[in-house]
Amino acid sequence: MTSYGALGRHLGWRVGGLAVLLGSWGAGPALAQTTTKADTAAAPVVAPSTTAAGGLPSSEFETYTVKTSGTRYTATVTGIFTTGTVDRAYFTTSHTGNFKLSENWLLPTAFTFSYGKQNGLLNERELVGLLTPTYQRKRVKYYLLGNAERSNLRAIDRRFVTGAGAGYQLYTDTLKNEIGISQFFLYEYTAYQTGLLREVPRSSTRLKLRASKGQVVLTGLIYYQPSLQDYLNDYRFNLTSGLNFTVSRHLALTAAYSYSYESIAVEGRAPGNSNLTVGFTYVAGK
Repeated sequence: MTSYGALGRHLGWRVGGLAVLLGSWGAGPALAQTTTKADTAAAPVVAPSTTAAGGLPSSEFETYTVKTSGTRYTATVTGIFTTGTVDRAYFTTSHTGNFKLSENWLLPTAFTFSYGKQNGLLNERELVGLLTPTYQRKRVKYYLLGNAERSNLRAIDRRFVTGAGAGYQLYTDTLKNEIGISQFFLYEYTAYQTGLLREVPRSSTRLKLRASKGQVVLTGLIYYQPSLQDYLNDYRFNLTSGLNFTVSRHLALTAAYSYSYESIAVEGRAPGNSNLTVGFTYVAGK
């Protein structure tokens, strides 16, 4: 268990991941990964990566608004394979869909799977599914949320999250630049591989950013999720950011940085995990 004061020490340099992302541009389609304590386990052109370190942290992810009727789909694939002193194989695929059901109703979805081994030992086997039905009237959005995940990296056998919330677009323009904020209330059930069971009500405050210039799009999600029962000692902080360069109408070169921190983690698992990926994203739809 980590004290509330530890959060401040983690925020300063983790938010700096955006700068790391920019500095890594042009590194090629490979993946670099770091962890807080131990070796652990992409980004759509329209939204931040659905993959945080070791799988998607329970969050109110959404794709960016579909302006007309129809759907928008993105698929990202990255990986790495090395042999020699360290044998390392890692693969991750991330998919998002946004369905425009009516003038006001949207149905954003996300799915992520990651698998990795190092020196023959399983590290990552992460599976995440997320659904966030959304009702939007001008700059105001109302959300429902359903999330399910498994994570070998965090020793999570199964986690289910449900919730509801509202958001407001503080800024938006014709270039699709955006600043938004949202507030959720979540119910979380987690069964760990150790046999530990936890049921936690959480508050979730999120800041959403999108900036574009020409063919380059920078996106980011930052959110903080304290327990409503013990906000000083039980909380989560998450950051996902993406830098996308449009190659063609349907293809983008993507670099993504993500960081997740859970103040309560089982023994032998690091509370903080991060990763940096570079690869390609395919986009289809309106």
